Amino acid sequence: MPVDYRAPNINARSLGQQLRKIREILELSYTDAASLLNRNADWLARVETGFGHVTPDEVGTILDAYGVPLKLRSFLVDLASRPDGPPWLARHVGRLKALVRDIYTVESESPLIHTFGIARIPELVRCEAYARLIFEHHVPELDVDEEWDLLAHRQLHRPGGEPRALDVILDGYMLEHHGGPPEVIHAQLTHLLDVGADGRSTVRVIPTSTGGHAGLNGSFDVLDFPGVTDRVSIVHTALGIDAASADLWDTWTDLEAVTLTPADSRALLETHRAALNV
Repeated sequence: MPVDYRAPNINARSLGQQLRKIREILELSYTDAASLLNRNADWLARVETGFGHVTPDEVGTILDAYGVPLKLRSFLVDLASRPDGPPWLARHVGRLKALVRDIYTVESESPLIHTFGIARIPELVRCEAYARLIFEHHVPELDVDEEWDLLAHRQLHRPGGEPRALDVILDGYMLEHHGGPPEVIHAQLTHLLDVGADGRSTVRVIPTSTGGHAGLNGSFDVLDFPGVTDRVSIVHTALGIDAASADLWDTWTDLEAVTLTPADSRALLETHRAALNV
């Protein structure tokens, strides 16, 4: 039988981390908790590290035994019930790496995403014209229509049926040195202005006068989830999307300290758009 050497998916790891944290808050050892659950300690350890399969009913049993409040219980049981992601992801699964599929699954659960872009506009706030331009110049070659279908569904997805909020920070240098066709950049700036005006999301810009800042290592996202304090950090590199090796929340807060206000950022975006003369 072939052995799957993949790391556990992000969904399973996130669930396992929450279960471990609850057990540790209750000051239960693996042995004590396993005894409470009528399971063995090895099974519990595998669940907490994301390597052990656990059903929604089993998660509910664990949380009932731990006496977890209803709000957190509902979130974690729901997390365990969606291992394959939203329905629109299914048509793309065959061409995606397992880790990428897992990232998109977890992203679909987050109602608030903090997204930072340097060199390129963050994926979740790209307009169609800008996104297609990026896809057309990708190496290796991509099916542009297929990629836009996936990205459009990611952008339009409503976690829990509610509109998602986006907290966007842009490196100002790329606004001045975008290198794209004026009409495409005009459409993209208009889209960013619309995002910042939707009443839920914010768009802020790091002015070029700032010089060096904490985000120079690359674009990234930090995903928030309801009812829990832990976040999931995602990085965007030349090789694609990946799970971050560390929590990037401190990096995000460092970037917030050097951004313009939303109002000043909007004024700057409007200035750049006007300068395109489209």
